[in-house]
Formats: sequence, C-alpha cells, structure tokens
Amino acid sequence: MKKLSHPMAVFVMGRPGAGKDTQAEFLASRFNLEHIITSALIQKKFREATDDPKVKKEKAIFDSGTLNTPAWVVSVINERVAELAKNNFEGKNGIVFSGSPRTEFEAEEEFPFFVRIFGREHMFVFYLDIPEEEGVKRILKRAARELDRNPETIKVRMHQYDKRTQPVLDYFEKISILERIDGMPGIEEISQNIQNILKEKL
Repeated sequence: MKKLSHPMAVFVMGRPGAGKDTQAEFLASRFNLEHIITSALIQKKFREATDDPKVKKEKAIFDSGTLNTPAWVVSVINERVAELAKNNFEGKNGIVFSGSPRTEFEAEEEFPFFVRIFGREHMFVFYLDIPEEEGVKRILKRAARELDRNPETIKVRMHQYDKRTQPVLDYFEKISILERIDGMPGIEEISQNIQNILKEKL
C-alpha cells in the first residue's frame, strides 16, 4: 500500500482466542503497519532486564495468567510507540496493536498519548466478538505456549478479560471509535470485513 499522508493507529481487541494477532498481521501486511503485540513486547522486556526486581515481579504475574500491572504496561507500550514516532515509523503507515489496551486504566492513560501522535481521526478500534467457550476451544487446540495447555490458567485469563478488559470496550464505545466484528466466520472473511470498514474511513 502507498504511503499515507498521516500515520494511523489500529487496535484489534477481543477475548483470548479471538484471533487478534492473526487479524493484526493481515492489517500490518495490507496497510504497511508496524504490528505491536503487547505480550511479545512485555516478554522482550523480561528477556532484556532479567536483573531488574520490578521486571522479575511482573514476569511472575505474567506467568500466573493474571494481567500485568497497568501502569507498568503503559510505560512499556508508550516507550515503544514514542521510539517509532521519533523514527517516522520506519517508513510504515503507523501501527496496529493486538490485545492492547487490556484495562480501562491503560486505555485512559494511552489514549491521550496516542491522540497527540496520531490524531483521534486516525485511530481505529476493532473488537472481535466470540463467546468464551469458543475462545477456550481455540486456545486448547493451538496450544502454542505452556500457558495455552493449562485449562485452569485459561480460565483465569478469561475471568481477567471479563473483569478488566470489558470496561475498555465500554470506554471506546463511549467515545465512538469502536467497531464490533463477528469473530466466528473464517479468518479471511473477518479480515475482509475489517479492511472494508477501514478503507471507508481512510
């Protein structure tokens, strides 16, 4: 895709197993965006700062299936976005997030920061809507990580989602930038639905 006149920020949200990373990868490829996976960014920090007591504490939280401390997550994300913005997004058209923000605190703290960089009219949120049981089934089927093989840990993650991430959707809905997408059809159909909406807004 050609270079846009202004960078954009796209957020792909949904409960565990909804296919956030997959759809974000499609968007990154189609619109030439930097794909930022919050969990990967956090794990990179774990690998790079092994002697930092705070990072060690956050790693223990992460490994339990519980969401990390929101203020710490915000600092990690904003640091990366600021770095990309400073480098003109390394020739890309902006960024696409999968699974962030994960708490209302993160949304309220990150949103003003992102507005300053991208402008509200260049920010888009897509929510992949699937039932909890479908998310559990998909996670157990892929079993990509140790966390994905433990049904009890998956239950914790689902509970954390309902308790802490659902309010984020209410926040984005309140400011009218949330698009709800049926997450049950095939991957390519979902991707096309998202792309059609995005093209109309660009």
